[in-house]
Amino acid sequence: MGRKADMAEPLRIGAKLKHTRLMLGMSLAEVGKQTELTEGYISKLENNRAQASMSALHRVAAALGMNMSELFATDDDATGPVSIVRKDSRPKLVTGHLRAGNQVTLEKLVPGSSGQLLQINIHVIAPGGGSLEPISHDGQEFGFVLTGSIELIVDQHVVEVSEGDSFYFDSYLPHGYRNVGQTEARVLWVNTPPTF
Repeated sequence: MGRKADMAEPLRIGAKLKHTRLMLGMSLAEVGKQTELTEGYISKLENNRAQASMSALHRVAAALGMNMSELFATDDDATGPVSIVRKDSRPKLVTGHLRAGNQVTLEKLVPGSSGQLLQINIHVIAPGGGSLEPISHDGQEFGFVLTGSIELIVDQHVVEVSEGDSFYFDSYLPHGYRNVGQTEARVLWVNTPPTF
């Protein structure tokens, strides 16, 4: 009814998290200790009853020996050397909460598969939203602001980037961002390797 026919359903990643944890023989307590999250919260994530911030989801994925790209993994029906993701069927991962000011929707532009060197998403950030807790990981990142503006914080250095601006930084530096504008921001974001 209120959903547009051309929009893909957000991914429900709980089963992937739980399956991976069980395959590794890890308890909720072990994952909680590594991530500094409660067992109850992790259980809610695994049962799709909670929506993690990007930072929390990154910590859980790392504790399980996976990366954020693997959470997007879907059955790939590519029949040739070119992978295509149509705009109306992009896998989407919603992180955080709008009211908490940390909601970000990641739209996957490249299907995930082993051996890929790039992870490419569009980060859709509501006004005031963002990835507020600094994260760091291996690799390098590039971004191009498609619409809106964001405040980018890299190693405690704060810069504002707006539509048409691009940026680059080493991913091992603690980083985060937030939408400082009054409208939704959309940022084409590239990571290599796909460790995030």
